[in-house]
Amino acid sequence: MLIIFKILFTNIYLYIYGRTFCDYYFKKNNNKESENAIFGTIFISFIALVVNFFFPLNKIVTTIIFLIPFSFLVKKKITKKEFWFLIKATVIVFFFIVYSDINRPDAGLYHLPYTQILNENKIIIGLGNLHFRFSHISIVQYLSAINYNYITGVEGIIIPLASLVSFILIYFFDEILEFIKKKNDLKLNDIYSLFILVYICYKINRYSGFGNDAPAHLLFFYLISVYLKSKTNFEFLKKTCVIASYTFLNKVTLGLALIFPFFIFLKLTEKKYKIFLSFASVFIVFWLIKNILVSGCLIYPIEKTCINQFSWSNQSETIKQNISAEVWAKDWPNKNNKYITKENYLKNFNWLSSWSNNHLIYILKILIPYIVFLLTIILFINFDKNKLSKKKFFKNKSKIFEIITVTMMGTLIFFLKFPLYRYGYSYIITLIIFLISCLLLKYDLIHIKKLFKYIIILSMSVLLGKQLQRIYNNHNSYNIWPNIYAFNPKMKNLELHEKIIGSNYKIFISKKECMYIKGPCTNTYLKNINHKTMFGYNIIYIKKIRNN
Repeated sequence: MLIIFKILFTNIYLYIYGRTFCDYYFKKNNNKESENAIFGTIFISFIALVVNFFFPLNKIVTTIIFLIPFSFLVKKKITKKEFWFLIKATVIVFFFIVYSDINRPDAGLYHLPYTQILNENKIIIGLGNLHFRFSHISIVQYLSAINYNYITGVEGIIIPLASLVSFILIYFFDEILEFIKKKNDLKLNDIYSLFILVYICYKINRYSGFGNDAPAHLLFFYLISVYLKSKTNFEFLKKTCVIASYTFLNKVTLGLALIFPFFIFLKLTEKKYKIFLSFASVFIVFWLIKNILVSGCLIYPIEKTCINQFSWSNQSETIKQNISAEVWAKDWPNKNNKYITKENYLKNFNWLSSWSNNHLIYILKILIPYIVFLLTIILFINFDKNKLSKKKFFKNKSKIFEIITVTMMGTLIFFLKFPLYRYGYSYIITLIIFLISCLLLKYDLIHIKKLFKYIIILSMSVLLGKQLQRIYNNHNSYNIWPNIYAFNPKMKNLELHEKIIGSNYKIFISKKECMYIKGPCTNTYLKNINHKTMFGYNIIYIKKIRNN
């Protein structure tokens, strides 16, 4: 039962922060409960980021932050509707987490080690020199780190990721339910929400598969839904800016999300320039400052965004990792020519044959069943003999055009620069949904609502079935919590070796993954690494070797 209470308290804490933030930030808070909770994860991530500039996110600091929102309940209590939302979210998070595994191998390599560093240290300047992956971390690590406190314990770092996924899942479920219950005519957002719910239940259904990718893509899906419902006013500009910014901070490859608030910005005539002093703008500024302090770059490993004059900047490593990131995304391990260099592999589409023979097949195995299912639904609706409604389905053609244009751009960039499915699937899925939705011409409102009911029952049954199957398969061998100390569920700790750099700064070296044991930790070979302090901050840098 302890796991249930830790999840429930985490969800309450995120929800109250979100509700309070929305009440103060927006003129009128018309958000659903799930949206308040989503904004809670965004706001608490911002708090974690800012606080870590000055303090480690240790138990004392995080417990104070954790307890503050409960005092807000004196002024505004949780309603019955909010209570049942929190219960639903807690149940979903429980099924996601119990007897699950962590994301492999990234969680052990840099998600958990970075979270450990946040819990033990204020920002470490030049941390990217310890492990290049620390230079392109996600804001989700801050969300996880701030939930380590005296109430939730170390298991608290596991919960927020699953909470965010559950909040977005409930949001789309409620969107569909609202259409079924009310006498509203069918809108594009209803179809979009149904198809996204189907995809979540089909593919985003394992905690071990979430990593840093799933939250970013789910936030992009949520942003599209909000944009479809948006009006041309400053409040919606602020709302879309917050969501788009948080999406970007989760995954740089989804930076095109920032175009959607820009569309609203262009259409506004008054007050729009205030957005540059808004919460979203401040959030991005703090994040970019953090990036510079950690890696010397605004966006790592894009070398053009780097300031190489800093002592902790490492230009040669940045260029190396920029090339390496692209070749690995283009299926470098399965290259046909074993003697080709990385630079030549990227030229003239030399990578295309290797990628087509391997990763493209993997992508098609995911997309083809999904596309067939969506087409079946559309064809079933179109061939219904009782098509009564003749209302126009596509009322706001400009938004549809904008969404298709952006996602088409995203899909093209995905293919040309980072064609690894987990990097850009929200572009692809959104584009597929909108193109297929164009095939819907007429419909019977009564029949389509019945169809929606059957599809959500089927989708949620698939989601629940996969969780129950995993629990049944693992309940005798795994801990109830995902193991954050080793990939082997029976191990409690990995062997780490101490290394002193600089005058007396201790770091830890692992032959494999670092996990959540001791920090700062790395599993990479360190050459000419050094350490110094300045104004109470630790700085890790590469010693310059002079040629005599």
